[in-house]
Order: sequence, then C-alpha cells, then structure tokens
Amino acid sequence: MSRSNYMTGTKLACRGNTNGYIYALVRVPKKDAKESLSAELLTYSEDKEYYLNNDAVKYIGTTNNPIARLQAHGSSKGRKMGMVIFDDADTPAEGKFKEAQAIYKYCDAKGQGPEWQKGHDTWAGA
Repeated sequence: MSRSNYMTGTKLACRGNTNGYIYALVRVPKKDAKESLSAELLTYSEDKEYYLNNDAVKYIGTTNNPIARLQAHGSSKGRKMGMVIFDDADTPAEGKFKEAQAIYKYCDAKGQGPEWQKGHDTWAGA
C-alpha cells in the first residue's frame, strides 16, 4: 500500500472519532525534516504540560482527527512541523476547555502566546 493510500485511509477511519486530542505543533528543524519521509511527524507525550516544558511549541489546538489536522496545518502554512498529542478529551466541550486552559497557562508562564497561535489575545468569539 502506498503512503498516500495509507494516509487517505487513516484520515477516513478517524472521521466520526468520538475522542478528542489536545496537541502542540512544534517546529521541525530542517535537518530532521530532510531525514524523515515527511516533515509532518505525529507523536505522543505522557507529559500533560508538554506545551510548557518544550521551547519548540508554536501552537496549541484540539482535534478528533490528528492526521487530517496536521496535514491541514502543514499545507496551509508551508512550515516543517510536527504534532505532539499531550492530552485527550471525551467530549468536544472538554477538549475546548483543555485547549483554552493550555493556551492560558502558556501565556501566563511565557508572557505571550505561542508564535503561530492566532486569536488567543482578542475578545473575538468570547
């Protein structure tokens, strides 16, 4: 099976997934991106505060389809990046809460939001 067919099948299998994932996007150094088959890397961390403990974090988000979401991030921004899942949620509301809480803690600890985060510092959507 080709990589393209595998990725398409995996994205389709994740549609309708009832679990959600809280993730951080990290910049992949160019040398690592060249060595991998794809610059889009998906990993998991047991550290629930991974986003606070890693300086490579550039964005915090939530999704129920990590592969499709990572590909959407990569293709829309043209960046070499990886996704690190660091928490999960049973409902969309819980996922949004955990995402907002992580962004809040990041801003509180570092004095600003992650580099690629947008809208976290406005009242839009409040």
